Amino acid sequence: MLTSRLRRVPEVLKLIEGGGVIRRTTLEIGLLLLILTLAFVIRSLPARWGVMLTEFDPWWHFRVASFVISHGWGGFFEFADWVEPKSWYPTGLNAGSTFYPGVGFTMAFIYLLLSSIGIRVEPLELAAVLPVVYGVITVLVVFLFSRYAFGGRAAIASALLITISSAHIQRTHYGWFDDESLSIPLMLAGYLTFLLAIREENSFRRSVLLGLLSGGLLGYMGASWGAHRFPIAFLPFFAFLLLVLGRYRTNLLYAYAPMVVTYSLILVNVPKLGLGYLNELSISVGLFVLGFLIVTELLRRRFDIERATVYVRGLAIVFILGILAVIMGGVIGLPGLKFLSVLLPWARGDLAIVISVAENQVSVWASIFQDFGPMIVLVPYGIYMMVKRGRDIDIFIAAYTLFAVYFAASMVRLVLLTSPAVAMVAGFTISEMLSIGSRSLSRIKGRPFVFNPPRSLIIVPLIILIALALYYQPVGVGGRVGLSPIDAASLPPTLATSTIPIRQILPDWIKAVSWMRDNLPSNAVVAAWWDYGNWISIVGNKTSLIDNTTIDSKRIARVAYAFMSPENESYRVFRGMGATHVLIFVTHGVLTQGEPPRLLGFGEESKWVWMLQIANQESEYLGIKKIDEGRLLGPQGDPTNPTEEFWRSTTLGLLIPYKPQVVNQQNAFLYQESSLRHYRLVFSSSPPYGSFAYVYIYEIID
Repeated sequence: MLTSRLRRVPEVLKLIEGGGVIRRTTLEIGLLLLILTLAFVIRSLPARWGVMLTEFDPWWHFRVASFVISHGWGGFFEFADWVEPKSWYPTGLNAGSTFYPGVGFTMAFIYLLLSSIGIRVEPLELAAVLPVVYGVITVLVVFLFSRYAFGGRAAIASALLITISSAHIQRTHYGWFDDESLSIPLMLAGYLTFLLAIREENSFRRSVLLGLLSGGLLGYMGASWGAHRFPIAFLPFFAFLLLVLGRYRTNLLYAYAPMVVTYSLILVNVPKLGLGYLNELSISVGLFVLGFLIVTELLRRRFDIERATVYVRGLAIVFILGILAVIMGGVIGLPGLKFLSVLLPWARGDLAIVISVAENQVSVWASIFQDFGPMIVLVPYGIYMMVKRGRDIDIFIAAYTLFAVYFAASMVRLVLLTSPAVAMVAGFTISEMLSIGSRSLSRIKGRPFVFNPPRSLIIVPLIILIALALYYQPVGVGGRVGLSPIDAASLPPTLATSTIPIRQILPDWIKAVSWMRDNLPSNAVVAAWWDYGNWISIVGNKTSLIDNTTIDSKRIARVAYAFMSPENESYRVFRGMGATHVLIFVTHGVLTQGEPPRLLGFGEESKWVWMLQIANQESEYLGIKKIDEGRLLGPQGDPTNPTEEFWRSTTLGLLIPYKPQVVNQQNAFLYQESSLRHYRLVFSSSPPYGSFAYVYIYEIID
């Protein structure tokens, strides 16, 4: 009897262990579902302001989706030849060669699929909610990625951190129908699939299939996102790094070859890129590394591992020199200056159109800390621990994080690219610190350390919530910092606030686009600064001269020159471009009680400086002399306080109805209706002193 019971002990222990695994897995799933629900709720908060897209570019993705939907399933094939006549008058905008179609195509596919099974949804509602869905998918992929790399505790911590990451929420909330929200989960899934594909224990078939899947995901990302160049080029860099470190194995070639071929085939079939994209370093470096991998495999079959590794490292130097030679010889081109300036931010000074956008500016530490919060402090220790462990996936995440943090510091808008890496590394750091703390407590108490996974999985999110609660406490419930992800998510759409960063509706732009849509004739052509082109042509349904695609800097410079010119000259330029109306946007008001009214700097009263610089940058093409900037800029080149010459001699200065005056020995800007010969005011979004934002539309008259 005793013998039979002893024989059953291993079976009982196995059952107990199995039960522990089941409990741990159940708890993980439960916590993950709670985190995913939290991610969905936070990102859905802007829905309370109504169904609307935010910012400017999302409206063009919506226009692409609407075009495909209106043409049915055949619209996917007609997209390449589509020319939108309401943009970039008079030539129109060749949308197929201008836009990455992934975001619009995905929405159109979902809409048409739902329609085919009898489910009807409003296209605008679908566009507004999809970024929230993509954000939740990102949280799930971060969990899976971190779980594979670091284990369950770190995965739960990482998922929670990306859920409450302001950097991530800013571009995945309700209404942010833009390329990053879709592309980030595709990128992470492609990376994770590739790392799974190169595991040494994989069969040839498994490595190839996972490599194909990785290439498909990365190709899909590249077809959706203009900034895909770094994610695409990073995997060849990582594969090359493994070669130099002596970590090559055959499965790396089996996985890498189908991956790079697949995403290359997808990208060259994107109308905007075409076959010529093979001549750019961003994609060609992947093919070069593929050739190097093949050479490495041949060397491994010919020589022993140590000798082959020496040869590979020697050839690596030759390989790098060869890449430099073909670049210097012009055989392979570099990415455009806009993308190259992410690596070399000082080169951005030559791109006035790019640096005129706030999100393209170089980040400062204050903005980085605002985007990532306390979790950024945890990154250095996490990278140190990964380098110390030295596994392939550790090297991958460490390198990706370092590059991404540099890019986020180089350009504000790239914090979203960095947010998953920061969340994973910070989650790993928290997990490691908890483990070290638990072992230390056990030694102090004189008891052996017993790891209890379920308890640890509970502690991780609790510790994070307690540590960050005060920092991330929303303003609405007593928080004073204003950096809570809930605060970041609950801002109204840009169109509803008329681009002013406040938490209330300012309907001036809504009134303006509604008035244009209902009152301007169908053949009206509106001249305005390029920032507002998408709202004019898509929301207002009227033809614009230039818009947010900024595909023709010379035409933008011509509009800029008109605004900076005297009235007679601007009339000649605008009429020559076919414009019938001119639109300007001005922000004005009193922010602090007792202050005189002033211009707030969110409209043309600050953007005129960029108009001046862009016009001068293209002055040779325009056939004009450069405008004397010193004649218009304020004391010591101050753009916020232009000279009297600006208000008296430039068309924009004359059109802005709030003019500088001295009241009670204080500088003030008071309403003074514009009186010009060739411009007649036909619309004002609000009466004087009735708002903070004003849209004025003038009819051009002879």
